[in-house]
Amino acid sequence: MKVLEKWWFWFALSFITYANTLNHDYTIDDLIVVTSNKMTQEGISGIPELFKHSYLFGYDGREDESYRPVTLASFAIEKSFFDAKPAASHFVQVLLYGLCMIVVFKYLSRLFGEEKKKLIFAVMLLFVLHPIHTEVVANVKSRDELLAALFLFASLNLFAKWIREQKVLQLLLSLSLFFLATLSKETAVLGVLLFPATYYFMEQTNFVKLVKHSVVFIVPFGLYFMIRSMVLSDVLIQDPIDPVANSLALASSNSELLASNFAIFSKYMQLSIFPWSMSWDYSVSTLPLVGFGSLASMIGVVAAIILIYFASIGFFKKKMVGFGALIFISTFLLTSNFLFLINCPLGERFLFIPVLGIIIIVVSLLDEVLKKLPKSTGIIAVIAVSAVFVVRTIVRNNDWKDNLSIYLAGVEVCPNSVKTHFNLGTEYLVRGNQSSNEIDRKEYYLQAIDEFKTAKNVYPKYANIYENMGFVYAELGKKGATKEETISNFKAGLVELNYAIDSLKLEKASLFQNKFFIVEQLIKFSDSEKEKEQLMYEMIRTVELKKDKTAEEMQREIYYLRLVHEDEKLVKISKELIEKFPEKKDYLLELSKEFFEQQKIEKSLEIMTLYVDRFPEDLSAKSNKGMLLEMQGSKKEALKIYEEILAKDPNQTHTKELYNKLKQSI
Repeated sequence: MKVLEKWWFWFALSFITYANTLNHDYTIDDLIVVTSNKMTQEGISGIPELFKHSYLFGYDGREDESYRPVTLASFAIEKSFFDAKPAASHFVQVLLYGLCMIVVFKYLSRLFGEEKKKLIFAVMLLFVLHPIHTEVVANVKSRDELLAALFLFASLNLFAKWIREQKVLQLLLSLSLFFLATLSKETAVLGVLLFPATYYFMEQTNFVKLVKHSVVFIVPFGLYFMIRSMVLSDVLIQDPIDPVANSLALASSNSELLASNFAIFSKYMQLSIFPWSMSWDYSVSTLPLVGFGSLASMIGVVAAIILIYFASIGFFKKKMVGFGALIFISTFLLTSNFLFLINCPLGERFLFIPVLGIIIIVVSLLDEVLKKLPKSTGIIAVIAVSAVFVVRTIVRNNDWKDNLSIYLAGVEVCPNSVKTHFNLGTEYLVRGNQSSNEIDRKEYYLQAIDEFKTAKNVYPKYANIYENMGFVYAELGKKGATKEETISNFKAGLVELNYAIDSLKLEKASLFQNKFFIVEQLIKFSDSEKEKEQLMYEMIRTVELKKDKTAEEMQREIYYLRLVHEDEKLVKISKELIEKFPEKKDYLLELSKEFFEQQKIEKSLEIMTLYVDRFPEDLSAKSNKGMLLEMQGSKKEALKIYEEILAKDPNQTHTKELYNKLKQSI
């Protein structure tokens, strides 16, 4: 029992439990904060810039609604010292987890005192070994959860120490650490409620004195929001929630939204108490929308009522169970979807701190129940559950070894999730791209197609599915063993892309790029002139569907309009091209020349006129226009143009020759 009182025991237990993650690779979205983040890749020198931008700015250049500079700074430091290696990142994760468990232990010991020592040991064993933490520790991106928890509980621990010793330095450090917690992840801000709660729980005092000694924590709380509002001043309205990210966005009414969220809350409770089947993703359609008549929703409502009861009645009676309920509510509320929708219906990482509250509640209640039984009953129960937890945690850690293992595990646990199948398919796609063995490469691509088809059946409006399917079919087409197989794959890809563009009206640029490639390949392999012409018209139609066309896309449209001899439309698009992209002016000259070589003098003149009207200073082009007018029979107009050119520049030798020759003929 004495060893459980030592801080190093909790650190060692934490480290050993997660030691099998040290050789893991980066998984899922780890790269957005490490190797694919331009700002963290600058190392320590880039830290000042991290405080000037949002969380994802270094990854995709956009200012999102998250502000977590301290978390990003940790990755920047890691880059400078360890060059952002997976082993280093995972070592830091396990180290931070161990440190977090130390401060949690010290805080609970100060909060509940010597008389609750055995209960604290039970809480800590279950908390340290709880399998729900695997995502936070094994997924490097979840360092924001680790740092927020570490700084929050370190701050609470120093505050609890200050309550007893009243040293100013302790209070100042506590304030600073809470500020760092908010800068690590915004969900820590409601942890401000735990400071007055801690004072109330530890001291026999009135309300005025409680407020007086804890109101100071409004300073870091307010400072965080002030800095955040200054940095993210341009982020006024959050983009609409994508249903793929959060299925609650599909709710048809407020009633259905609330009932479904209570059903999800019941799932959170299940994961807190029976953390067996776990997944990295619970997206559409894993958690179905329900009404208040569903069992899951009713369980969620009852669980919420019980927690509120414990937090109110239990807390004011200074019961351990009451403080547990308060820890859960204050650290869970912002990610619960009850206040506002976030980009996730359910995330195991969101239970990292809140599950401590659930464990405190369960241990406290069991202590009351088991008082009439032999003392060994409780000890045996805690040891038994801890043994199950540690085995499940170590096994679950293995799921996070790399992308393939975590995605396979996700598909097994959440077969109705669009993202588990999509991400598994994408991983097969990546492995196919990386494989040098053609047989393996093809097998990976076929596996990818199977997963994408399943994802499409789950949620057919997910644009990324069609983008990737089009790409895979294109790759299979490139490597087709026969011409028939090649064409078959290209046509299969075209079907998927057409559905996305035509039926779903999706406008993602990559969908169009994939379609352009496939149509061009089908034109190349087709033996039928009629089919080729149909495909050319399909290409033209597809470019027309794009709202914001690039210069290359407009040139592509012009190219195929030329091939199908749609001259009127060709001139129209050429005019649009030169107005939108004047730097492409040489393209008009080439087009006019091509019409000239085809003896289409009228069209050549029309294109040249477009050019000259836009660039009248180009005297050489103006001379060509005169020549074309002359060939068309408009000699007086041609003569006038030659005179205008020579008036501006008498040294235009070629124009002078044309002028003299025309003058003599007239």
